[in-house]
Amino acid sequence: MKRFEGCWRAARLALLSLACALPAFGQRRVLPAPGPGTAGMVTLPYRVGGTDPAGNQWMIYNGGWIRQQGNMPVFGEVAVLTVNGANPMMNANQAKLEGDGQVLLENMNLGTAMVTRRVAYDKELECIRVLDVLKNTTNQQQTYQVNIRSSVNYGIQAATLVPDPKKQGQHQASIVQDSQGRVAAEVFAGRGSKVAPNILAQPNGNNQVQATLSVVVPAGKEAAILHLHTVLLSADAGQKFVAGIKESKLLASIPPPLRKLVVNFAGGQNFIGDAEVLRGDVFDVVELRGGDQFRGTLKEPSYKLDTFYGSVELPADRVVGMMNVGQFRPRQLLVTSDGEIFGGKLEKEQVKLELSNAQVIQVPVSQISRLGYRRRAGEPEEWTFEKPMVVLRSGDRMRVEMPSAPVEVLTRYGLLKVPAEQIAAVVFQPEESGVHEVQLVDGSKFAGLVTAGQMELKLSGGGQVIKLPVSEMARLQLAKKSEGADDAAPDATLAMGNNDRLVGVLQGQLKLDTAFDAISLNAGEVRRMTRAAESPLDVQVQLWDDSKVSGQLEQAELECRLNSGLVLKVPVSLVSEYNQPSPQASGAMGERIKAVVADLSAEDWRARDRAEQQLVSMGPVVVSVLKEMRPKQPPEAQQRIDSVLKQLEKGGEKLKAATPVPAGAAGAVIRD
Repeated sequence: MKRFEGCWRAARLALLSLACALPAFGQRRVLPAPGPGTAGMVTLPYRVGGTDPAGNQWMIYNGGWIRQQGNMPVFGEVAVLTVNGANPMMNANQAKLEGDGQVLLENMNLGTAMVTRRVAYDKELECIRVLDVLKNTTNQQQTYQVNIRSSVNYGIQAATLVPDPKKQGQHQASIVQDSQGRVAAEVFAGRGSKVAPNILAQPNGNNQVQATLSVVVPAGKEAAILHLHTVLLSADAGQKFVAGIKESKLLASIPPPLRKLVVNFAGGQNFIGDAEVLRGDVFDVVELRGGDQFRGTLKEPSYKLDTFYGSVELPADRVVGMMNVGQFRPRQLLVTSDGEIFGGKLEKEQVKLELSNAQVIQVPVSQISRLGYRRRAGEPEEWTFEKPMVVLRSGDRMRVEMPSAPVEVLTRYGLLKVPAEQIAAVVFQPEESGVHEVQLVDGSKFAGLVTAGQMELKLSGGGQVIKLPVSEMARLQLAKKSEGADDAAPDATLAMGNNDRLVGVLQGQLKLDTAFDAISLNAGEVRRMTRAAESPLDVQVQLWDDSKVSGQLEQAELECRLNSGLVLKVPVSLVSEYNQPSPQASGAMGERIKAVVADLSAEDWRARDRAEQQLVSMGPVVVSVLKEMRPKQPPEAQQRIDSVLKQLEKGGEKLKAATPVPAGAAGAVIRD
């Protein structure tokens, strides 16, 4: 009997131990995420990285999408991927784990694309980082509509889209707040990205955030999209999270071959061709062709380079790196802290390096693959290219001072002498034309040929004057394009049949032979003009009062005054369409507008209200007259004129209120 009781006691203890070891019924067993240094295959779902402020965990599921698990998680689903409307397919319920804790879901089939998703937890930013690599498996270029969707468990109460500070009209991220006051922030692009996301996040009964990016991938090539997802305690913290992202630091943990593929962040900035600029952390670095690296302190005071445009000497404190390029006759590329690239042959054949043990060695330039300086205090995180710069066909790029002489360009409008400060850029290798393309600060662009055989430019660093053959230049960037300060009066534009675009107004008198009589028209009163395809001089003209008249212009050229100040003689045969959103009113109409404006200063407030409403009802035709009259009006009349202009700009407050507003408005906060 005692032996039976002992056996029963032992069996019961064994059952209790087994029960403690097993998870509770209905619960999924979650294994702890392995630390750095471990690698292999893992079974999905799999926990990755850290936790959000409430202690929720991030779980990766089959297909690469992510879910939060824990105490009232904010996200229901995170980063669900579709490409051209299709979801990725996986045959196995496993993923690869790399030594740094990154989870790889490889070879997910999406028709013409093969997708590899890389998911990692960024400890510094405390967010989930996802890198989707798309490979075009066809022999033709493909455009993929990539959709990234997340859902919030407790509905979206407020939504804010973070505008791109470098590109007007673009957005980087979404910040949404749920009914519990928690915030989810998602970043879908870097600053100034060429591939901009279209983000949709609407409150009031909706719980989804979607971002769509259009990605063009050449035949057999790859492209990658990087996006971040996190949970924060407030909307203000979300704004600070997006603003505080250092893109160069974010991308530094991604291997260089993948970094080059990223299309929605400036990941390729530090690449010169296929090579990355080498930088040191604590020491300067010299890398040899065989792969050996020496660390220490570079002792060169300056670098003197022989180039085809003369000898250039750069002080060492401006240089951040150097690399040898070319197989048979290598040349050295010097990269400066401003992002300039100078190519040529170093006069010195050796570079002096003091090793960390104080030994000084002379390293032959011919044996060097790359060298890089440690990062210096005050060095910019990213290069900006907004100042005047010239880019050569060889890849060299140099900051220059604004030329004092105008640039002569032979165009379809005659020989133009364009002041340099009015030129945004001259593209010497345009994709759409075999001639040069001139882009002006007012948004105009036209084809032509720069007549000079060479251009004399002064380097901004040191003031050295160089002479560059135009045949060696790829792009000359001079002034920054205007942002369009006056949104209430959109610019008039003239679209040309040769793809030129002129931003400016027609001026002078037009003589139009109609089917019954000749009519003289003031060009300033023209709202729209289109040319008939079958006849080079036949046009249809729409006037300020929406009258339409067709006929043949007597003159073969129109006079167009660009916003930049240039006056061009434009052949009518080249004109496709002219649009003037704010045409002038006729003389009689102008006098009528002035009479109504006078009532804005009437003693009776009802007369003032009536005059304001009357001006709004007249439409955009009053804009130019109101702007001309405003400075001479009393303060209240000026305020009412501003009110009229604002209402005309927005198309009327009633129309706006009747139209659903997406959460895509830049910086807008939408609440229920």
